[in-house]
Amino acid sequence: MAMRIGLVALSLLTMLPVSRISLPANAAAADPAAAHDCSGAPPDAVTALPSPLSRWGEIVCTPYGQMLASHKGWMWLMPDLDTVLVPAQISDTKPEPVGNKIYFTKIDAVRIKGPEFDEAYKTFHDGFDDQEVKPDGYRIDLTTVEGKSLRMYFFDYDTYAWGMSCPDNKCQTDSRFMILNRSTPPRPREPSI
Repeated sequence: MAMRIGLVALSLLTMLPVSRISLPANAAAADPAAAHDCSGAPPDAVTALPSPLSRWGEIVCTPYGQMLASHKGWMWLMPDLDTVLVPAQISDTKPEPVGNKIYFTKIDAVRIKGPEFDEAYKTFHDGFDDQEVKPDGYRIDLTTVEGKSLRMYFFDYDTYAWGMSCPDNKCQTDSRFMILNRSTPPRPREPSI
């Protein structure tokens, strides 16, 4: 329960459990794919993700604007198993049905090392096994049509990954989420030779 309250406090989040968004029943029932159709997206909307984010995710278009989500074959889950979506509609209130008016205009992915990796990894890794082999780290900066921005970090362990939200560039441990391959169980990362 504390996790869910923490998520709501992250501005209806930067990560929004699917259970908090309900699509109109008739639209979802008639054609589930229609709820994610991005064919009407404005020309400056991001429609493809940079690597490595494209390995695990995709842009989906919803009645509430664009969202970053897992794609087929992967699942993004909070530790309490709620599904994770990252909406372009970054709001402190209940999301509004805005269609394709709210979208991402820029998504940058940069591999991080050195002090930036160490700082983000320290926050992310709090409470986890100190002996595990460290992942590759990536900073993801998202910008919306409203000029709002969100920073996230992703940690790639080869067979699985983790993400973490950093609103106002302040990473929050309670925003950590797992990225799991539906067909391959997670395995500990092997040390490099």
